[in-house]
Amino acid sequence: MLSVNQSSASLSFIDKFNQQKEDQAEKLASGKRINKAADDAAGLQIANRLTSQISQNQQLSFNAQDQANINNVEAGALSAINDGLLRAEELSIQSGSPLYDNEVIQGELDQITEQINTLASEVLGQENYVSGLDASDPVNTQAIIEDTSNSVNERAIALGADTNALVSQVATYQTTVINVSAARSRIEDTDFAAETSEQEQNKALLESAIITKKNEEEHKGLLFNKLV
Repeated sequence: MLSVNQSSASLSFIDKFNQQKEDQAEKLASGKRINKAADDAAGLQIANRLTSQISQNQQLSFNAQDQANINNVEAGALSAINDGLLRAEELSIQSGSPLYDNEVIQGELDQITEQINTLASEVLGQENYVSGLDASDPVNTQAIIEDTSNSVNERAIALGADTNALVSQVATYQTTVINVSAARSRIEDTDFAAETSEQEQNKALLESAIITKKNEEEHKGLLFNKLV
């Protein structure tokens, strides 16, 4: 701590205290203890490294969430395809009964086939996902439906596992962001209580230095008058 009793250096003290006053005002205004390398070069380097780590984990979290969202869209399409297959299976069973009109059943089977293939083309990239649904051949139609349904269920299970893993990754990345952000805050953020207390001490020292300088100048003036 500088002493204000060293009057011969009072002007340099005033400059020093004024600079400290500006630095303290900047720290309190910005909320940052480190605003430039001169404040704490080593601390700034660490804070920058932590900032980079935060940015990386945030982007990884966004990427994982984006993929999870894509998976959810595909899962919705698979669910709709499965609903269509269940209806097609019901229709294939009805086609074996003389009470139902196979021509009407075939018309609905064709619609279901088109809907399934449209979904598969848009979401799965497969244009001819299902074919051969024939009201006049319920046995073969049910076999096609079963095979397609098994394929859908296998894909849905794999997709669900992948989505769960992605959700877990997102949580891990976000936890890392929170923890690293807290570490960075401890390094670069202003301790308002300590900084405010130091600011008050600096203010008192600055005022004392100014008074000392003023007294020194007055004393010089008196000596000059006596010499004259």
